[in-house]
Amino acid sequence: TLKGEKAIQQVIKATYLEITKWKKNLFTLPRGKAGVHFINEVARLILLFTDQTTWKDLSLSMVHVFIPLMLQKPSMNSKAKTNAKFLALRLAKWNEGDLQSLMDEAREIQVRLSQLAKKKETSCHVAFTRLMLLGQVGKAVKLIDSNSDVKGVHELTRHVKSVLADKHP
Repeated sequence: TLKGEKAIQQVIKATYLEITKWKKNLFTLPRGKAGVHFINEVARLILLFTDQTTWKDLSLSMVHVFIPLMLQKPSMNSKAKTNAKFLALRLAKWNEGDLQSLMDEAREIQVRLSQLAKKKETSCHVAFTRLMLLGQVGKAVKLIDSNSDVKGVHELTRHVKSVLADKHP
């Protein structure tokens, strides 16, 4: 657990910057106790901002970190009951202030997602080659367009700035 507002603020900001680069992998909020506890915690974090507490500067960042950490699908085909169990466990960790454990779990999920993406990319290459050999160029082009590799938020580098300036003078 973290002590002190400055330490929490640094960890939340670093966590937020990491989360913005993740692949989207959220489940819908389950019904029941876990869902109610989730809504109550989001409401509490927002009230920290609206009530002008000492946490107002950090509370909205905490909401932006809280939601993706809590709602990460544990696996590709996880069921609602499994999602509810994981949400309850994650809420308990959040209440204890164990952000590191939550981040470790979420990072592991993101690693699995990227491994699945690599397998999908390989199968995409095979499918593209097959379609081209069959002379179905239109379908092959649609396959490439549907599998865009741009994910998350780009870091603002000189190259990205120049590309944006070319597109939007």
